[in-house]
Amino acid sequence: MDISVLLSTYRRPVLLAQTLESLCRMDTGGLRWEVLVVDNAGDEETRKTVERLRERLPVTCLHEPRKGKNNALNRAVEEAKGTLLVFTDDDIIADRSWLREMGEGAERWPDFPVFGGRILPRFPSPDVPLPRRHPFFTGAYVLADWDIAEGPYKAAHVWGPNMAVRAGIFREGWRFNPHIGPNGSDYIMGSETEFTTRLEKAGCRAVYLPKSLVHHQIRAEQMTPRWLYGRSFRDGRQKAVWYGWPEAPLFLGVPRYLVRQLVETGVKRLFRFHDRETAIDLGLKYWNIRGMLHQYRQEKQKGEGK
Repeated sequence: MDISVLLSTYRRPVLLAQTLESLCRMDTGGLRWEVLVVDNAGDEETRKTVERLRERLPVTCLHEPRKGKNNALNRAVEEAKGTLLVFTDDDIIADRSWLREMGEGAERWPDFPVFGGRILPRFPSPDVPLPRRHPFFTGAYVLADWDIAEGPYKAAHVWGPNMAVRAGIFREGWRFNPHIGPNGSDYIMGSETEFTTRLEKAGCRAVYLPKSLVHHQIRAEQMTPRWLYGRSFRDGRQKAVWYGWPEAPLFLGVPRYLVRQLVETGVKRLFRFHDRETAIDLGLKYWNIRGMLHQYRQEKQKGEGK
């Protein structure tokens, strides 16, 4: 088997069907490949969606009862037969040459074990809440369109909807961290980034393959300020984990400077509510700080409980 495509899904059969349909339309150039869909909810509609496409797609549906995307991906890794494992999400539309470009790229860079491709957003309407080039959109809508040529790049820029890892890495014992990533409730973001960054620190470098392209389907609810604020909150939690405890005075057990920034940003929001873009911009900052404070409080409680 040349390539195994691995993805986790949680009660999104309509989006999943669109993703799998796009895989049916791909030009794989004679690759021997398989698709492993891991149902992380035990959902009957998900199973039926996969079964309907079995005659057109080399797809298998697995079930992982332990909640969490990374638990599901680790289950898929155990079952995959490909020499190159390509990871994606259940809400993408694959370009016709996606897998062929990924496979050929891996052949061009035989000494590299990790690969990432381009990810472009597909908005449901032109009415986006902020300018399309707003810096927050890069992470919020998983936009991986780096202005560089094919070649080595930072592992932190390899993102979940379009990444590949040689199977040998997993045979060495590497796995995704089950304590972060989507889990059906509140969670810390950055699961694939945490994984590829660990690999990079161990000497496993990544290569960017810009011709390997998928489109990320943006849902209508993801274009609301409420969704963006939730995303910014989770991003703040991720930052706190990555940065660790800062060397700073504390107030009520958390970094005092963050409390000050939260208050200042909250006050500015009150006076700029009439300016929609500025208000949303300040809202993103406000919820990002809240996410950091939330995570620092959790870390402090864990430390006190030991």
